[in-house]
Amino acid sequence: MIGANKLVKMSNNHFFIVRHGESENNLLCIDSSKLENKNQFGLTKKGRKEMQLQAQKFNNFDFIITSPFRRAKESAQIFSKTSKCEVIENVLLREVYFGDFELCKYELSDEFFEKHKDESVPFPNGESLLDAKKRAIKFIKEINQIYQNKKILIVTHGWIALFLQEQLDDNFNLQQVVNDYDDNNSREVIEIKN
Repeated sequence: MIGANKLVKMSNNHFFIVRHGESENNLLCIDSSKLENKNQFGLTKKGRKEMQLQAQKFNNFDFIITSPFRRAKESAQIFSKTSKCEVIENVLLREVYFGDFELCKYELSDEFFEKHKDESVPFPNGESLLDAKKRAIKFIKEINQIYQNKKILIVTHGWIALFLQEQLDDNFNLQQVVNDYDDNNSREVIEIKN
């Protein structure tokens, strides 16, 4: 497999990655990952404010690519207003599918992951973190085949944002970020320059 960093250098795309703002399901502490439920949960007032603050700092994009989930699309629209650019939906950026833990408390999916500690083990009737990582890699490869020398904002979900960073940034240490994870800092735009 060709390393994602080589693809980035060949395309000279300039990526910005952001996790969607705080959403209603975040307040309820429930997983919402099924495509059929993608329109169920929007941003909270705090989530809109988080994205507005980031959109004031980062507003120079050629276009925005977002997950099809409502919370991500609402975040992308906030950036679109300040950057005056198009928003494109891409299903590869969707949330990790937690299967049987859909609309259940975070603790259930967290306990399952802690028990197995293996990114290749799928959530019951869902996908594995490795499956989601492969989606992130596929997304980057497709974008770099289509676009050259573009400034692209990617609006997605927590794990997908981390997997994208891992592929695009040679200095990114996924395990360290997971160990030091702080939800308050997880909604800031990450800029990855070539």
